[in-house]
Amino acid sequence: VSPLRPGIVGFPFSTSRAAFCRFSVPPKPMAFQEEGEDPFEWEVRGGSTTFLQHAVAGSCAGVMEHIGMYPIDTVKTHMQACPGRPGITEALRVVLRAGGLMRGSLVISAGCVPAHAGLFATYEYALEKLVNESEGQQPVRAAACGAMATCVHDAVLTPHDVVKQRLQLGRYTGGWDCVTSMWRQEGFRSFYRSFPVTLAMNVPFTGVLVACNDSLQRRLGIGRSGGKETKLAEAPLYFACAGASGVVAGLVTNPLDVLKTRLQTQCRATGPSGVFATARVIAAEEGMRGFLRGLAPRVLLSAPSAAVCWGTYETVRGALQRAAAAPSPAEWAPILPTVGAPCACASSPDAREWCCDGDAQHRQSTAL
Repeated sequence: VSPLRPGIVGFPFSTSRAAFCRFSVPPKPMAFQEEGEDPFEWEVRGGSTTFLQHAVAGSCAGVMEHIGMYPIDTVKTHMQACPGRPGITEALRVVLRAGGLMRGSLVISAGCVPAHAGLFATYEYALEKLVNESEGQQPVRAAACGAMATCVHDAVLTPHDVVKQRLQLGRYTGGWDCVTSMWRQEGFRSFYRSFPVTLAMNVPFTGVLVACNDSLQRRLGIGRSGGKETKLAEAPLYFACAGASGVVAGLVTNPLDVLKTRLQTQCRATGPSGVFATARVIAAEEGMRGFLRGLAPRVLLSAPSAAVCWGTYETVRGALQRAAAAPSPAEWAPILPTVGAPCACASSPDAREWCCDGDAQHRQSTAL
């Protein structure tokens, strides 16, 4: 705690004047905040976020989503792909016998970093070009932005997802064995066999999620609606809005998710190879209820996945934006005078107040 002003983190009296002035520029303490002021909003920020910031925030969001929700995803895969109609408890027992809840997680981790970097970078670029914040709520345009971003995401992640789901079912000895076996026996097309139905599922999923998420944020008055900047203090609301939107999107797209899982987990020689052929087989053998298999774990997966992914993205993006826009030491103390001279370490009254707290106390600190 700085001896110059109680409650402010700084350097002790023995520290040199230059070091004190350059590096003791903290956020305002709670006692000096105005009513309603966000404690995270102490620094001056720019209004734009760079591609690198979007990519880093998106990568963090992807890793958090896939790894955090992976056990539930493994159970869902078994419920949708295994013969018969296993329930959650039975599917969990099969998973534990087949290799565990995290089998294949390294494969999806390697793919989700570039996939989510592309997802959010594309989404933000489309949002900037298509959506005018001054026109108010625009759910259709927001959904279109999410759909375009999904195409980039799925083009990168689909091969990783195919390998991941086969490993989840206990097949092959590992990721490399799966890749080489598929290449020899089924060819390159096997890695993208489910790509059309994946797009057919994820485009409406992301579109519904983005539209609902944007509408909820605007209703709650948070986020970037109306040109406002993201606030870190509103992070819990970002997670709540994204989670609720994930429930709606998961319910709507579950039948397509069943089709995708069947296409990705069956070998070409043991089952139908096309989307419509697979749909006809499911309808003939199980009826319409077959398309609802895994609905409970999918909803349980979609809500926290969306919350973790989009909530983490907004939080990390906002933090990176603030870190990049924080004033540098050179901006606060360009050239310092000698000890005993009048204080001139700051170029503005605000910087003088927080940095030195007046000439007399500053001279006293340097003398000591």
